Amino acid sequence: MSDSDTDPAVLIIGCGPAGLINARTLLQDGFKVTIVAKEEDVGGCWRNTYPDLTTNSPWGAFTFSGLDMAKPSNHKGDVVPARTYRRYLEDFYHHFVKDEAEVLFNTEIVSLLPQEENQRGWVAQLKAKEGREEGRSFDKVVLATGLSCKPFIPDIFKDSPIPTYHTSSLGFSDQLNNLINTVTSSTDKPTVEGDADTILVVGGGKSVMDTAALLANRGKKVIWTFRGPLKWFAPTVPPGMMGAKWVILTSLLLPYLGALIIDSWTMWFYHCTFIGAKRVRAFWKMMRSGWTHTYVEHGLPPPETDPYLSLAHFAGGIPSSPTDFLPLLKEGKTAMIQNVTPTSLDSEKYSVEFTNSDGQVKIVRCGAIVAATGYRGGTYDFMESRLRKQLGLVRCLSNSDIEINKTKEEVLDMRKRWKSIDAENYKNIRLPLVFRGILPYGRFEQRDLGITGATRPFYVPAITYEVESHWISSLFKDDPFFNLPKSKKECLEEIKADNNFTRARYPGIDPYECIPSGTYFSGFNDLSYTRVLLRDMSLDPWRQKSNARWWKFWGNEKGWLDVRVNPEQYATLGEERRMLREKIQ
Repeated sequence: MSDSDTDPAVLIIGCGPAGLINARTLLQDGFKVTIVAKEEDVGGCWRNTYPDLTTNSPWGAFTFSGLDMAKPSNHKGDVVPARTYRRYLEDFYHHFVKDEAEVLFNTEIVSLLPQEENQRGWVAQLKAKEGREEGRSFDKVVLATGLSCKPFIPDIFKDSPIPTYHTSSLGFSDQLNNLINTVTSSTDKPTVEGDADTILVVGGGKSVMDTAALLANRGKKVIWTFRGPLKWFAPTVPPGMMGAKWVILTSLLLPYLGALIIDSWTMWFYHCTFIGAKRVRAFWKMMRSGWTHTYVEHGLPPPETDPYLSLAHFAGGIPSSPTDFLPLLKEGKTAMIQNVTPTSLDSEKYSVEFTNSDGQVKIVRCGAIVAATGYRGGTYDFMESRLRKQLGLVRCLSNSDIEINKTKEEVLDMRKRWKSIDAENYKNIRLPLVFRGILPYGRFEQRDLGITGATRPFYVPAITYEVESHWISSLFKDDPFFNLPKSKKECLEEIKADNNFTRARYPGIDPYECIPSGTYFSGFNDLSYTRVLLRDMSLDPWRQKSNARWWKFWGNEKGWLDVRVNPEQYATLGEERRMLREKIQ
Protein backbone atom coordinates (compact mmCIF):
# COMPACT_ATOMS: atom_id res chain seq x y z
CA MET A 1 0.00 0.00 0.00
CA SER A 2 1.36 3.46 -0.80
CA ASP A 3 1.00 6.81 0.92
CA SER A 4 -1.52 7.87 -1.71
CA ASP A 5 -4.09 5.41 -0.42
CA THR A 6 -6.87 6.71 1.79
CA ASP A 7 -5.91 4.68 4.82
CA PRO A 8 -2.13 4.20 5.11
CA ALA A 9 -1.20 0.90 6.72
CA VAL A 10 0.70 1.00 10.00
CA LEU A 11 2.40 -1.95 11.65
CA ILE A 12 2.68 -1.74 15.44
CA ILE A 13 5.12 -4.24 16.91
CA GLY A 14 4.12 -4.90 20.49
CA CYS A 15 0.80 -4.99 22.34
CA GLY A 16 1.77 -3.53 25.70
CA PRO A 17 0.62 -0.14 26.98
CA ALA A 18 2.62 1.87 24.42
CA GLY A 19 1.42 -0.30 21.55
CA LEU A 20 -2.21 -0.09 22.63
CA ILE A 21 -2.37 3.69 23.04
CA ASN A 22 -0.64 4.16 19.68
CA ALA A 23 -3.19 1.84 18.11
CA ARG A 24 -6.09 3.90 19.48
CA THR A 25 -4.61 7.23 18.38
CA LEU A 26 -3.68 6.02 14.90
CA LEU A 27 -7.09 4.41 14.39
CA GLN A 28 -8.82 7.64 15.41
CA ASP A 29 -6.63 9.50 12.91
CA GLY A 30 -7.69 7.28 10.03
CA PHE A 31 -4.82 4.81 9.75
CA LYS A 32 -5.26 1.12 9.06
CA VAL A 33 -3.56 -0.59 11.99
CA THR A 34 -2.05 -4.06 12.31
CA ILE A 35 -0.67 -5.10 15.70
CA VAL A 36 1.79 -7.99 15.95
CA ALA A 37 2.55 -9.52 19.35
CA LYS A 38 4.52 -12.63 20.19
CA GLU A 39 2.40 -13.16 23.32
CA GLU A 40 -0.95 -14.92 23.33
CA ASP A 41 -2.84 -11.84 24.54
CA VAL A 42 -2.46 -8.14 25.30
CA GLY A 43 -0.19 -6.69 27.95
CA GLY A 44 3.35 -7.11 26.66
CA CYS A 45 5.75 -7.52 29.58
CA TRP A 46 2.78 -7.01 31.92
CA ARG A 47 1.18 -10.16 30.56
CA ASN A 48 3.16 -12.49 32.80
CA THR A 49 4.45 -11.05 36.06
CA TYR A 50 5.38 -12.83 39.23
CA PRO A 51 2.69 -12.80 41.95
CA ASP A 52 2.51 -9.87 44.34
CA LEU A 53 4.52 -7.60 42.04
CA THR A 54 3.66 -3.94 42.54
CA THR A 55 4.73 -0.96 40.47
CA ASN A 56 6.62 1.99 41.92
CA SER A 57 3.93 4.44 40.88
CA PRO A 58 0.79 5.76 42.59
CA TRP A 59 -2.73 5.15 41.40
CA GLY A 60 -3.44 6.94 38.15
CA ALA A 61 0.11 7.01 36.79
CA PHE A 62 -0.72 4.16 34.40
CA THR A 63 -4.15 5.39 33.29
CA PHE A 64 -4.93 6.62 29.76
CA SER A 65 -7.58 9.21 29.00
CA GLY A 66 -11.05 7.86 28.34
CA LEU A 67 -10.86 4.85 30.65
CA ASP A 68 -10.36 5.03 34.41
CA MET A 69 -8.69 2.26 36.39
CA ALA A 70 -10.90 1.52 39.36
CA LYS A 71 -9.12 0.77 42.61
CA PRO A 72 -10.23 -2.58 44.14
CA SER A 73 -12.08 -2.04 47.41
CA ASN A 74 -9.89 -4.60 49.16
CA HIS A 75 -6.60 -3.10 47.96
CA LYS A 76 -4.43 -1.46 50.59
CA GLY A 77 -1.79 1.08 49.70
CA ASP A 78 -1.35 3.62 46.95
CA VAL A 79 0.84 1.80 44.42
CA VAL A 80 -0.60 -0.13 41.49
CA PRO A 81 -0.40 -3.96 41.56
CA ALA A 82 0.94 -5.32 38.28
CA ARG A 83 -1.95 -7.72 37.76
CA THR A 84 -4.49 -4.93 38.23
CA TYR A 85 -2.71 -3.04 35.50
CA ARG A 86 -2.76 -6.08 33.24
CA ARG A 87 -6.55 -6.27 33.60
CA TYR A 88 -6.76 -2.56 32.83
CA LEU A 89 -4.83 -3.10 29.58
CA GLU A 90 -7.21 -5.93 28.66
CA ASP A 91 -10.17 -3.60 29.26
CA PHE A 92 -8.54 -0.86 27.19
CA TYR A 93 -7.97 -3.30 24.33
CA HIS A 94 -11.62 -4.41 24.31
CA HIS A 95 -12.91 -0.82 24.52
CA PHE A 96 -10.79 0.81 21.83
CA VAL A 97 -8.75 -1.62 19.73
CA LYS A 98 -10.15 -5.13 19.38
CA ASP A 99 -12.87 -4.44 16.81
CA GLU A 100 -11.00 -1.71 14.95
CA ALA A 101 -7.51 -3.11 14.29
CA GLU A 102 -6.07 -6.31 12.87
CA VAL A 103 -4.36 -8.03 15.80
CA LEU A 104 -2.03 -10.99 15.29
CA PHE A 105 -1.16 -12.71 18.56
CA ASN A 106 1.38 -15.53 18.83
CA THR A 107 3.20 -13.95 15.90
CA GLU A 108 6.83 -12.85 15.67
CA ILE A 109 8.63 -10.47 13.37
CA VAL A 110 11.32 -12.49 11.61
CA SER A 111 12.71 -9.52 9.70
CA LEU A 112 11.93 -5.88 9.06
CA LEU A 113 13.41 -4.09 6.05
CA PRO A 114 12.85 -0.65 4.53
CA GLN A 115 11.66 -0.29 0.96
CA GLU A 116 14.43 0.04 -1.60
CA GLU A 117 15.92 3.31 -2.88
CA ASN A 118 15.11 5.24 0.29
CA GLN A 119 11.39 5.12 -0.41
CA ARG A 120 8.85 5.29 2.36
CA GLY A 121 7.53 2.00 3.66
CA TRP A 122 8.62 -1.29 5.15
CA VAL A 123 8.49 -5.00 4.41
CA ALA A 124 7.93 -7.29 7.39
CA GLN A 125 8.30 -11.05 7.47
CA LEU A 126 5.77 -12.46 9.95
CA LYS A 127 5.91 -15.92 11.52
CA ALA A 128 2.90 -17.42 13.28
CA LYS A 129 3.25 -19.81 16.19
CA GLU A 130 2.44 -22.82 14.00
CA GLY A 131 5.37 -21.92 11.77
CA ARG A 132 3.57 -20.28 8.84
CA GLU A 133 5.40 -17.27 7.41
CA GLU A 134 4.26 -14.44 5.21
CA GLY A 135 5.73 -11.19 3.95
CA ARG A 136 3.67 -8.01 4.14
CA SER A 137 4.22 -4.38 3.23
CA PHE A 138 3.36 -1.42 5.44
CA ASP A 139 3.55 2.33 4.96
CA LYS A 140 4.63 3.06 8.52
CA VAL A 141 5.99 1.12 11.48
CA VAL A 142 5.79 1.75 15.23
CA LEU A 143 8.28 -0.10 17.43
CA ALA A 144 6.53 -0.57 20.77
CA THR A 145 8.58 -3.53 21.93
CA GLY A 146 9.57 -1.98 25.27
CA LEU A 147 12.19 -4.06 27.02
CA SER A 148 13.23 -6.08 23.97
CA CYS A 149 16.28 -7.60 25.64
CA LYS A 150 16.84 -11.16 26.76
CA PRO A 151 17.07 -12.50 30.34
CA PHE A 152 20.69 -12.65 31.47
CA ILE A 153 21.96 -15.55 33.59
CA PRO A 154 25.65 -15.50 34.61
CA ASP A 155 27.76 -18.23 33.02
CA ILE A 156 28.42 -19.86 36.38
CA PHE A 157 24.71 -20.72 36.71
CA LYS A 158 24.18 -21.87 33.13
CA ASP A 159 23.79 -25.65 32.72
CA SER A 160 23.85 -25.96 36.50
CA PRO A 161 22.55 -29.21 38.04
CA ILE A 162 21.00 -27.02 40.71
CA PRO A 163 17.57 -25.94 39.40
CA THR A 164 18.06 -22.34 38.22
CA TYR A 165 15.41 -19.79 37.23
CA HIS A 166 15.48 -16.22 35.98
CA THR A 167 12.99 -13.90 37.67
CA SER A 168 11.34 -13.26 34.29
CA SER A 169 10.17 -16.89 34.17
CA LEU A 170 8.41 -16.70 37.54
CA GLY A 171 5.50 -14.87 35.94
CA PHE A 172 4.48 -18.24 34.48
CA SER A 173 2.62 -20.34 37.05
CA ASP A 174 4.20 -23.63 36.00
CA GLN A 175 7.73 -22.27 36.47
CA LEU A 176 6.87 -20.70 39.82
CA ASN A 177 5.23 -23.91 41.04
CA ASN A 178 8.26 -25.93 39.95
CA LEU A 179 10.52 -23.62 41.96
CA ILE A 180 8.30 -23.73 45.05
CA ASN A 181 8.03 -27.53 44.90
CA THR A 182 11.79 -27.96 44.48
CA VAL A 183 12.48 -27.38 48.18
CA THR A 184 10.57 -28.24 51.34
CA SER A 185 8.82 -25.49 53.28
CA SER A 186 10.05 -24.79 56.79
CA THR A 187 9.28 -22.58 59.77
CA ASP A 188 12.99 -22.35 60.57
CA LYS A 189 14.81 -19.12 59.80
CA PRO A 190 17.44 -19.38 57.07
CA THR A 191 21.14 -19.27 57.87
CA VAL A 192 23.90 -17.85 55.68
CA GLU A 193 25.38 -21.36 55.36
CA GLY A 194 22.24 -22.61 53.65
CA ASP A 195 21.07 -26.20 53.19
CA ALA A 196 19.33 -28.40 50.64
CA ASP A 197 15.98 -26.71 51.32
CA THR A 198 17.23 -23.15 50.87
CA ILE A 199 16.60 -21.02 47.78
CA LEU A 200 19.46 -18.73 46.80
CA VAL A 201 18.40 -15.47 45.12
CA VAL A 202 21.12 -13.44 43.40
CA GLY A 203 20.94 -9.78 42.37
CA GLY A 204 20.62 -6.23 43.67
CA GLY A 205 17.44 -4.83 42.10
CA LYS A 206 13.77 -4.63 42.96
CA SER A 207 12.91 -7.94 41.33
CA VAL A 208 15.25 -9.86 43.63
CA MET A 209 13.65 -8.25 46.66
CA ASP A 210 10.14 -8.99 45.42
CA THR A 211 11.12 -12.59 44.69
CA ALA A 212 12.75 -13.07 48.09
CA ALA A 213 9.59 -11.77 49.80
CA LEU A 214 7.36 -13.94 47.60
CA LEU A 215 9.27 -17.12 48.50
CA ALA A 216 9.66 -16.29 52.19
CA ASN A 217 5.93 -15.63 52.48
CA ARG A 218 5.35 -19.11 51.07
CA GLY A 219 7.38 -20.70 53.83
CA LYS A 220 10.67 -21.08 51.97
CA LYS A 221 14.10 -20.40 53.43
CA VAL A 222 15.75 -17.70 51.36
CA ILE A 223 19.30 -16.33 51.16
CA TRP A 224 19.78 -13.05 49.29
CA THR A 225 23.22 -12.28 47.87
CA PHE A 226 24.35 -9.26 45.90
CA ARG A 227 27.63 -7.91 44.61
CA GLY A 228 26.94 -4.31 45.54
CA PRO A 229 26.88 -1.50 45.93
CA LEU A 230 23.12 -1.25 45.86
CA LYS A 231 21.28 1.38 43.87
CA TRP A 232 18.99 3.86 45.53
CA PHE A 233 15.59 2.64 46.64
CA ALA A 234 13.00 4.82 48.35
CA PRO A 235 10.57 3.78 51.08
CA THR A 236 6.89 3.62 50.20
CA VAL A 237 5.59 6.89 48.79
CA PRO A 238 3.66 8.63 51.60
CA PRO A 239 -0.05 9.03 50.83
CA GLY A 240 0.10 12.76 51.54
CA MET A 241 2.59 13.32 48.70
CA MET A 242 1.02 11.12 46.02
CA GLY A 243 -2.35 9.88 47.18
CA ALA A 244 -4.64 7.20 45.91
CA LYS A 245 -6.92 9.60 44.07
CA TRP A 246 -4.24 11.41 42.06
CA VAL A 247 -0.95 11.83 41.73
CA ILE A 248 1.71 14.39 41.11
CA LEU A 249 2.18 17.79 42.71
CA THR A 250 3.78 19.28 39.64
CA SER A 251 4.71 22.64 41.14
CA LEU A 252 6.47 21.19 44.18
CA LEU A 253 8.55 18.21 43.14
CA LEU A 254 9.32 18.33 39.42
CA PRO A 255 11.47 21.50 39.48
CA TYR A 256 13.95 19.64 41.70
CA LEU A 257 14.56 17.06 38.95
CA GLY A 258 15.77 19.17 36.06
CA ALA A 259 15.35 18.94 32.30
CA LEU A 260 17.14 20.16 29.19
CA ILE A 261 14.49 22.74 28.30
CA ILE A 262 14.15 25.55 30.85
CA ASP A 263 10.54 26.53 30.23
CA SER A 264 9.50 28.11 33.51
CA TRP A 265 10.81 30.68 35.96
CA THR A 266 10.72 27.99 38.65
CA MET A 267 12.98 25.69 36.66
CA TRP A 268 15.33 28.57 35.85
CA PHE A 269 15.54 29.61 39.50
CA TYR A 270 16.31 26.13 40.82
CA HIS A 271 18.93 25.17 38.27
CA CYS A 272 20.46 28.37 36.88
CA THR A 273 20.93 30.46 40.00
CA PHE A 274 23.25 29.79 42.94
CA ILE A 275 20.46 30.26 45.50
CA GLY A 276 18.10 27.89 43.67
CA ALA A 277 20.82 25.29 43.09
CA LYS A 278 21.60 25.39 46.81
CA ARG A 279 17.98 24.55 47.54
CA VAL A 280 18.04 21.67 45.05
CA ARG A 281 21.13 20.18 46.69
CA ALA A 282 19.58 20.66 50.13
CA PHE A 283 16.41 18.87 49.00
CA TRP A 284 18.34 15.88 47.69
CA LYS A 285 20.53 15.83 50.79
CA MET A 286 17.37 15.54 52.84
CA MET A 287 16.04 12.75 50.61
CA ARG A 288 19.36 10.91 50.82
CA SER A 289 19.35 11.17 54.61
CA GLY A 290 15.85 9.69 54.83
CA TRP A 291 16.56 6.89 52.41
CA THR A 292 19.89 6.11 54.12
CA HIS A 293 18.05 5.75 57.43
CA THR A 294 15.78 3.14 55.82
CA TYR A 295 18.78 1.18 54.57
CA VAL A 296 20.67 1.28 57.87
CA GLU A 297 17.56 0.46 59.89
CA HIS A 298 17.23 -2.80 57.96
CA GLY A 299 20.91 -3.72 57.94
CA LEU A 300 21.54 -2.71 54.33
CA PRO A 301 24.59 -0.77 53.18
CA PRO A 302 23.36 2.54 51.71
CA PRO A 303 24.65 3.52 48.27
CA GLU A 304 27.56 5.94 48.21
CA THR A 305 26.36 7.83 45.14
CA ASP A 306 24.62 11.20 45.06
CA PRO A 307 20.94 10.35 44.41
CA TYR A 308 20.40 13.53 42.38
CA LEU A 309 23.33 12.93 40.04
CA SER A 310 22.70 9.17 39.83
CA LEU A 311 18.94 9.44 39.39
CA ALA A 312 19.20 7.44 36.16
CA HIS A 313 20.08 4.42 38.30
CA PHE A 314 17.25 4.93 40.78
CA ALA A 315 15.72 1.50 41.27
CA GLY A 316 12.28 2.36 42.61
CA GLY A 317 10.44 2.05 45.87
CA ILE A 318 10.31 -0.66 48.51
CA PRO A 319 6.90 -1.30 50.07
CA SER A 320 7.17 -1.90 53.81
CA SER A 321 4.06 -3.78 54.96
CA PRO A 322 4.75 -6.77 57.28
CA THR A 323 4.86 -9.23 54.37
CA ASP A 324 7.24 -7.15 52.23
CA PHE A 325 10.95 -7.50 51.82
CA LEU A 326 12.38 -5.08 54.38
CA PRO A 327 10.42 -6.36 57.42
CA LEU A 328 11.18 -9.96 56.40
CA LEU A 329 14.88 -9.12 56.19
CA LYS A 330 14.87 -7.33 59.53
CA GLU A 331 13.10 -10.25 61.24
CA GLY A 332 15.59 -12.76 59.88
CA LYS A 333 13.05 -14.52 57.65
CA THR A 334 15.40 -13.77 54.75
CA ALA A 335 19.16 -14.12 55.22
CA MET A 336 21.59 -11.75 53.50
CA ILE A 337 25.17 -11.98 52.26
CA GLN A 338 26.35 -8.64 50.91
CA ASN A 339 29.10 -7.52 48.55
CA VAL A 340 30.04 -10.97 47.24
CA THR A 341 30.46 -12.43 43.77
CA PRO A 342 29.70 -16.07 42.81
CA THR A 343 32.97 -17.64 41.64
CA SER A 344 32.33 -21.38 41.38
CA LEU A 345 29.63 -24.02 41.73
CA ASP A 346 29.98 -27.53 43.21
CA SER A 347 27.51 -29.75 41.35
CA GLU A 348 27.94 -32.66 43.77
CA LYS A 349 27.46 -30.74 47.01
CA TYR A 350 24.86 -28.40 45.55
CA SER A 351 26.77 -25.40 46.81
CA VAL A 352 27.95 -22.06 45.45
CA GLU A 353 31.25 -20.41 46.32
CA PHE A 354 31.20 -16.65 46.83
CA THR A 355 34.19 -14.32 47.13
CA ASN A 356 34.21 -10.79 48.54
CA SER A 357 36.49 -7.89 47.61
CA ASP A 358 39.05 -8.98 50.23
CA GLY A 359 39.34 -12.45 48.70
CA GLN A 360 37.47 -14.17 51.52
CA VAL A 361 35.46 -17.21 50.42
CA LYS A 362 31.97 -18.17 51.57
CA ILE A 363 30.32 -21.51 50.71
CA VAL A 364 26.52 -21.54 50.51
CA ARG A 365 24.40 -24.66 50.03
CA CYS A 366 21.06 -24.45 48.28
CA GLY A 367 18.37 -26.50 46.60
CA ALA A 368 17.49 -23.94 43.93
CA ILE A 369 18.78 -20.66 42.50
CA VAL A 370 16.91 -17.59 41.27
CA ALA A 371 18.93 -15.18 39.13
CA ALA A 372 17.60 -11.62 39.28
CA THR A 373 20.47 -10.47 37.11
CA GLY A 374 18.73 -8.32 34.55
CA TYR A 375 18.75 -8.40 30.77
CA ARG A 376 21.28 -8.10 27.99
CA GLY A 377 21.36 -7.60 24.24
CA GLY A 378 18.47 -8.66 22.04
CA THR A 379 17.74 -5.11 20.89
CA TYR A 380 15.51 -5.27 17.80
CA ASP A 381 16.87 -8.62 16.70
CA PHE A 382 14.48 -8.64 13.74
CA MET A 383 16.63 -5.92 12.14
CA GLU A 384 20.04 -6.56 10.66
CA SER A 385 22.87 -5.00 12.64
CA ARG A 386 23.86 -2.84 9.68
CA LEU A 387 20.32 -1.47 9.43
CA ARG A 388 20.18 -0.73 13.15
CA LYS A 389 23.40 1.22 12.81
CA GLN A 390 22.12 3.13 9.79
CA LEU A 391 18.95 4.06 11.67
CA GLY A 392 20.86 5.32 14.71
CA LEU A 393 19.58 2.62 17.06
CA VAL A 394 23.10 1.40 17.82
CA ARG A 395 24.50 3.47 20.64
CA CYS A 396 27.48 5.34 19.32
CA LEU A 397 30.14 7.96 19.96
CA SER A 398 32.69 9.30 17.54
CA ASN A 399 36.14 7.74 17.75
CA SER A 400 37.70 10.98 16.52
CA ASP A 401 39.77 12.75 19.19
CA ILE A 402 38.50 16.07 17.86
CA GLU A 403 34.85 15.03 18.19
CA ILE A 404 35.43 13.48 21.63
CA ASN A 405 37.07 16.65 22.93
CA LYS A 406 34.32 18.78 21.39
CA THR A 407 31.64 16.68 23.08
CA LYS A 408 33.48 16.87 26.40
CA GLU A 409 33.72 20.67 26.18
CA GLU A 410 30.02 20.95 25.37
CA VAL A 411 29.09 18.72 28.29
CA LEU A 412 31.26 20.60 30.79
CA ASP A 413 29.98 23.94 29.48
CA MET A 414 26.41 22.72 29.93
CA ARG A 415 27.19 21.88 33.55
CA LYS A 416 28.49 25.40 34.14
CA ARG A 417 25.12 26.79 33.07
CA TRP A 418 23.36 24.28 35.32
CA LYS A 419 24.39 25.39 38.79
CA SER A 420 22.67 22.39 40.40
CA ILE A 421 24.99 19.87 38.70
CA ASP A 422 28.11 19.88 40.84
CA ALA A 423 30.44 17.44 39.07
CA GLU A 424 33.62 17.60 37.04
CA ASN A 425 34.04 14.02 35.84
CA TYR A 426 33.28 13.08 32.25
CA LYS A 427 32.83 9.71 30.59
CA ASN A 428 32.28 8.81 26.95
CA ILE A 429 28.79 7.35 27.31
CA ARG A 430 27.54 5.93 24.02
CA LEU A 431 23.97 6.96 23.22
CA PRO A 432 21.56 6.32 20.31
CA LEU A 433 20.77 8.85 17.58
CA VAL A 434 17.00 9.13 17.91
CA PHE A 435 15.20 12.48 17.72
CA ARG A 436 13.04 13.02 20.81
CA GLY A 437 13.61 9.33 21.49
CA ILE A 438 10.98 8.59 18.82
CA LEU A 439 12.25 9.27 15.27
CA PRO A 440 15.47 7.43 14.35
CA TYR A 441 17.95 9.73 12.65
CA GLY A 442 18.29 7.33 9.72
CA ARG A 443 14.58 7.74 8.81
CA PHE A 444 14.34 11.50 9.33
CA GLU A 445 13.57 12.14 5.66
CA GLN A 446 11.12 9.23 5.21
CA ARG A 447 9.36 9.83 8.57
CA ASP A 448 7.87 6.36 8.50
CA LEU A 449 9.28 4.85 11.70
CA GLY A 450 8.46 5.70 15.30
CA ILE A 451 9.72 4.27 18.57
CA THR A 452 7.63 4.46 21.71
CA GLY A 453 7.75 2.92 25.15
CA ALA A 454 11.53 3.07 25.19
CA THR A 455 11.80 6.59 26.58
CA ARG A 456 11.92 5.38 30.18
CA PRO A 457 9.29 7.65 31.76
CA PHE A 458 8.88 7.15 35.50
CA TYR A 459 6.26 9.39 37.04
CA VAL A 460 3.39 9.29 34.57
CA PRO A 461 4.22 6.68 31.90
CA ALA A 462 0.66 6.50 30.53
CA ILE A 463 0.51 10.23 29.80
CA THR A 464 3.97 10.10 28.23
CA TYR A 465 2.94 7.23 25.95
CA GLU A 466 -0.31 9.00 25.03
CA VAL A 467 1.46 12.22 24.05
CA GLU A 468 4.06 10.21 22.13
CA SER A 469 1.27 8.48 20.21
CA HIS A 470 -0.07 11.83 18.97
CA TRP A 471 3.46 12.96 18.08
CA ILE A 472 3.91 9.79 16.01
CA SER A 473 0.54 10.25 14.33
CA SER A 474 1.39 13.83 13.37
CA LEU A 475 4.74 12.59 12.06
CA PHE A 476 3.04 9.94 9.93
CA LYS A 477 0.37 12.34 8.66
CA ASP A 478 2.91 15.01 7.69
CA ASP A 479 0.82 17.50 9.64
CA PRO A 480 1.53 21.04 8.38
CA PHE A 481 1.71 22.43 11.92
CA PHE A 482 4.22 19.79 13.04
CA ASN A 483 7.56 21.36 13.96
CA LEU A 484 10.55 19.23 13.01
CA PRO A 485 14.12 20.34 12.29
CA LYS A 486 14.37 21.78 8.79
CA SER A 487 17.21 19.50 7.73
CA LYS A 488 18.90 16.27 8.64
CA LYS A 489 21.88 18.28 9.86
CA GLU A 490 19.71 20.29 12.26
CA CYS A 491 18.09 17.05 13.43
CA LEU A 492 21.50 15.59 14.28
CA GLU A 493 22.48 18.73 16.19
CA GLU A 494 19.33 18.51 18.32
CA ILE A 495 19.93 14.83 19.01
CA LYS A 496 23.49 15.57 20.08
CA ALA A 497 22.27 18.36 22.37
CA ASP A 498 19.84 15.96 24.07
CA ASN A 499 22.53 13.31 24.42
CA ASN A 500 25.02 15.83 25.81
CA PHE A 501 22.50 16.94 28.40
CA THR A 502 22.16 13.30 29.49
CA ARG A 503 25.95 13.10 29.82
CA ALA A 504 26.02 16.37 31.74
CA ARG A 505 23.08 15.62 34.01
CA TYR A 506 24.22 12.11 35.03
CA PRO A 507 28.03 12.20 35.28
CA GLY A 508 29.62 8.94 34.19
CA ILE A 509 26.32 7.03 34.22
CA ASP A 510 24.84 4.98 31.42
CA PRO A 511 21.06 5.56 31.73
CA TYR A 512 20.36 2.55 29.51
CA GLU A 513 22.55 0.08 31.37
CA CYS A 514 19.60 -2.15 32.17
CA ILE A 515 17.51 -1.26 29.11
CA PRO A 516 19.77 -1.22 26.03
CA SER A 517 16.73 -0.55 23.83
CA GLY A 518 16.16 2.81 25.57
CA THR A 519 16.23 5.87 23.32
CA TYR A 520 15.53 8.85 25.59
CA PHE A 521 15.81 9.23 29.35
CA SER A 522 13.37 11.79 30.73
CA GLY A 523 14.93 11.66 34.17
CA PHE A 524 11.62 11.36 36.03
CA ASN A 525 10.58 14.73 34.62
CA ASP A 526 8.09 13.21 32.19
CA LEU A 527 5.98 16.36 32.07
CA SER A 528 8.88 18.47 30.84
CA TYR A 529 9.47 15.91 28.10
CA THR A 530 5.79 15.87 27.11
CA ARG A 531 5.77 19.67 26.97
CA VAL A 532 8.54 19.48 24.37
CA LEU A 533 6.45 17.03 22.31
CA LEU A 534 3.35 19.22 22.63
CA ARG A 535 5.27 22.26 21.40
CA ASP A 536 6.43 20.21 18.41
CA MET A 537 2.74 19.72 17.61
CA SER A 538 1.94 23.43 18.11
CA LEU A 539 -0.29 22.51 21.07
CA ASP A 540 -0.61 24.08 24.50
CA PRO A 541 2.16 22.46 26.58
CA TRP A 542 0.81 23.54 29.97
CA ARG A 543 -2.08 21.24 30.82
CA GLN A 544 -1.87 21.76 34.57
CA LYS A 545 -3.12 25.25 35.35
CA SER A 546 -4.55 27.15 38.27
CA ASN A 547 -6.54 30.40 38.32
CA ALA A 548 -5.97 30.81 42.04
CA ARG A 549 -4.92 34.17 43.44
CA TRP A 550 -1.31 34.53 44.51
CA TRP A 551 -2.16 33.99 48.18
CA LYS A 552 -4.17 30.82 47.45
CA PHE A 553 -1.18 28.52 47.15
CA TRP A 554 -2.63 25.35 48.70
CA GLY A 555 -5.76 23.38 49.51
CA ASN A 556 -8.28 21.06 47.87
CA GLU A 557 -6.30 20.92 44.61
CA LYS A 558 -7.22 24.56 43.92
CA GLY A 559 -4.06 26.34 45.06
CA TRP A 560 -1.37 27.20 42.53
CA LEU A 561 1.16 25.00 44.35
CA ASP A 562 -1.28 22.10 44.48
CA VAL A 563 -1.71 21.61 40.73
CA ARG A 564 -1.97 17.95 39.76
CA VAL A 565 -1.71 16.03 36.55
CA ASN A 566 -4.61 13.99 35.22
CA PRO A 567 -4.87 11.92 32.01
CA GLU A 568 -8.11 13.67 31.05
CA GLN A 569 -6.10 16.86 30.58
CA TYR A 570 -4.77 15.16 27.43
CA ALA A 571 -8.05 13.68 26.17
CA THR A 572 -8.57 16.39 23.53
CA LEU A 573 -5.18 16.16 21.79
CA GLY A 574 -6.62 14.42 18.75
CA GLU A 575 -9.39 17.01 18.34
CA GLU A 576 -6.94 19.88 18.84
CA ARG A 577 -4.70 18.48 16.11
CA ARG A 578 -7.68 18.02 13.77
CA MET A 579 -8.75 21.64 14.26
CA LEU A 580 -5.22 22.86 13.55
CA ARG A 581 -5.13 20.75 10.40
CA GLU A 582 -8.44 22.16 9.16
CA LYS A 583 -7.42 25.71 10.00
CA ILE A 584 -4.22 25.50 7.96
CA GLN A 585 -5.73 23.55 5.06
